[in-house]
Amino acid sequence: MNEAEAGLPARNEDERRHRLRLRLLFEGAFAMIEPFFDPDQGWGGQPLEHLAYRIVRESFPELNAEEVHLLVVAAHRLYIERNPDRSGHLPRPEELRRVFR
Repeated sequence: MNEAEAGLPARNEDERRHRLRLRLLFEGAFAMIEPFFDPDQGWGGQPLEHLAYRIVRESFPELNAEEVHLLVVAAHRLYIERNPDRSGHLPRPEELRRVFR
């Protein structure tokens, strides 16, 4: 397994990013879970962002609980950045508790 597959930073001195494997999965994960952040997709007025964890776990079974959490929080943050007028119903990313199962 090389460093990128292991989620380790590249040895290039200019490379500041970490967890490259998660970065590669992010776009696909975001596309799957973005609807759960949408206020129009809620159930009885409640957001469904908690279901994002389940979808990511089921779609990427090779990820550990911390990696799933990191993907969901990053997607949550991106949704808020892209939709500031449609994200008031969501907790702020720093308020999300880690659910490691």
